[in-house]
This record gives sequence, structure tokens and C-alpha cells, in this order.
Amino acid sequence: MTDKVCGGRWTTARFNSFITSALRSAHGRWGPKTDAKKRARVRRGVYVCELCGVEGPATLPPLKGKVRRRNNAAVDHIEPVVDPAIGKTTWDEFIARMFVEADGYQVLCYDCHSKKTEEERTIATARRRQEKLNEQ
Repeated sequence: MTDKVCGGRWTTARFNSFITSALRSAHGRWGPKTDAKKRARVRRGVYVCELCGVEGPATLPPLKGKVRRRNNAAVDHIEPVVDPAIGKTTWDEFIARMFVEADGYQVLCYDCHSKKTEEERTIATARRRQEKLNEQ
């Protein structure tokens, strides 16, 4: 049976999702994140990717069949908030890794950010598969 929180309205998983969402929302207003983006700014609307070194516009046109423009100046945590090889540990570690100083961020172009994210997802997927096998 799953633990209930919020007066029995939510499962623990729902509560964890709520807290994670609230922290991510607050992170959008974190000053050092803004400082990192300013550091990568070349001129108005143009940023340099800290991995490939290419200058590019802040946004790109939408992919075919999509409506929203793509972020081409993503402020990325150098060390992932959740280590893909370990997974989520404690709230204290999650918060400490999310709210880092400006030198803990890098600004990445769409392609570099997509590659980094895919690498992290691959590691996390392999870890979760292994955890599932270990449970059996």
C-alpha cells in the first residue's frame, strides 16, 4: 500500500512530483542562472555555445509539424540535477544540485543540449532497467 500525504489526497509519488515542479518553477528565477546566460551573450539575441563554440540566435524555428520555437541558448547544469547513473537520492542533494552558482551552468545550443540530454537519458534508462532486473 502506498503512503498517503496531503490529507490522504495524494500518493507519495504525486507529492514528490508536486515538490519537484515547484522547485523547477523557482529555479527559473534563480539569479546565477541568469548570470550564466549573460556570460554567453555575444550581442542582442545572439549567444555562443559553451561546448561547440558556435554563435547562434537565442531561438530556432519550430521543427516540422510543431508550433513552438526551439531554445537555442539553453542554460544547462554542468552536473545534472539528478545523476543519471544513480537517480534521485535526497531532497537536500536535489536542491543543492539544482540551485548552483553561475559557474555550475553552461549555455548550450539546441544540438549540443539535445546530445547531452540524450546521453543522460540513455544512462538513466540503462540504470532503471538494471534496477528492475535486480528487483526480480
